[in-house]
Amino acid sequence: MKNNKIHIFLFLLPICWDAVLIFFSFPLAHWVRFYSNLIPITKGIPRLYPYLLISAFAVVVWIIIFYLSGLYDTKKATHFIDETFDVLKGVFMGTIILLAPIFFYRAFTFSRIVMVLGCFIGGVLVIIGKASMRYVKALLYQKGIGIRSTCIVGPIERATDIIDKLQNNTIAGFRIIGQIVDEEAKQNKVQSSEFKVQKTNNQKLIPVLGEIYDIRKIVEQNKIDMLLITFPLSQYQKVAKIILRCSGMPVEIRFIPDPYELLTSRIGYYELEGYILLGIKEFPLTYWNVLLKRVFDIGASSFLILICSPIILLISVMIKFTSDGPLFYRQKRVGKDNKIFDILKFRSMYENAEQLTGPIFASADDTRVTKIGKALRRWSIDEIPQLFNVFKGDMSLVGPRPERPEFVKKFATEIIRYFERHRVSPGVTGWAQVNGLRGDTSIKERVKYDLYYVENWSLGLDIKILLRTFRAIIVGKNAY
Repeated sequence: MKNNKIHIFLFLLPICWDAVLIFFSFPLAHWVRFYSNLIPITKGIPRLYPYLLISAFAVVVWIIIFYLSGLYDTKKATHFIDETFDVLKGVFMGTIILLAPIFFYRAFTFSRIVMVLGCFIGGVLVIIGKASMRYVKALLYQKGIGIRSTCIVGPIERATDIIDKLQNNTIAGFRIIGQIVDEEAKQNKVQSSEFKVQKTNNQKLIPVLGEIYDIRKIVEQNKIDMLLITFPLSQYQKVAKIILRCSGMPVEIRFIPDPYELLTSRIGYYELEGYILLGIKEFPLTYWNVLLKRVFDIGASSFLILICSPIILLISVMIKFTSDGPLFYRQKRVGKDNKIFDILKFRSMYENAEQLTGPIFASADDTRVTKIGKALRRWSIDEIPQLFNVFKGDMSLVGPRPERPEFVKKFATEIIRYFERHRVSPGVTGWAQVNGLRGDTSIKERVKYDLYYVENWSLGLDIKILLRTFRAIIVGKNAY
């Protein structure tokens, strides 16, 4: 009962907070327009009361839109950028609904500047409010308030990475208390009752609570609120067994599929002469979408080249004065449809660095890197010249990272569907990179994320990746 009250509180708090912020947006816009002396007044100052009525109407409209968009779903733990996107879409829809009747209302002439400014201020305040709510949630979860006791059900080898990510997510609200394994794990000589999981620099022990056949008893004894199933899709019978054995119990069950097995989150729906056709494997980057992505790349790369030109000039001078060799480093990479192109980077290594080592991946303590090069790589500044590759058409701003021909031949024989990632132009940044898979990380894991991107492309996804790239650069994980 107490936990239900907490979740009701966590549900109502952001709604009330958004309502307050939206309501005061239009009076604030009224003040900015007529009392701040920022905008000239030509037709007198209208009454505030009608704008307060509009504020109340805006609260109702926007809150309903936000609710239908899932922004108040307490079970979701979305990234802040995704949440911001949802807010912006809701604000856009709410603004249209709000302004449409006002333009036809003749009893009172509303200031259009106030209305547009109010919607803008409301959107900004709501986004700031969402950030503050995330902070409040993190504090509450840190104190154990509203936390859901969670258990991983599935193979031990998959649990390590999942547990590590969930434990480090401050607003997910999960407390991993253990793992439940299947009967086959016991047959495979799982001797210990505990296994180690890396969490930052410390090792955290997560107990194995038992096996699936005893899952009902385990859930009751440990007061588990949620089960996270991690079995592969091929073992669907085990998932059905878990659901059946937990029937009637107050426990939430969620499924975490392997990304490689669930590459297409969008399943196309078609009808043909009364038959239902489901598109299991589809490719969204066709026809107009290819043109849309290219137009976006040209426009964005031109703008970025323009604003980065002082940085390009400064880095060029620093490289020339600190080490011998060319300014840019050209390297053969494999692009779309397996075409070879020269990728451009600022030179961050000593000249002829690969004469002794041959083509190898860079590492954290790479002796081939110059002093300036370490800083360039840490902040990904060495990749700025790739904007010229984007403008030329060899690359896109977002896409799978291009690999060298030597590595492509090797990976193609080791990784299933590796060449699928070459159906799109390679990118300066990508879905794998913003999810922490940069530098010397698992190639197989990177390919999973690359294939997901290829089969789920949208312009919105590209923009989201670009926004998350700035955060990845600041964090600098695996950047060397």
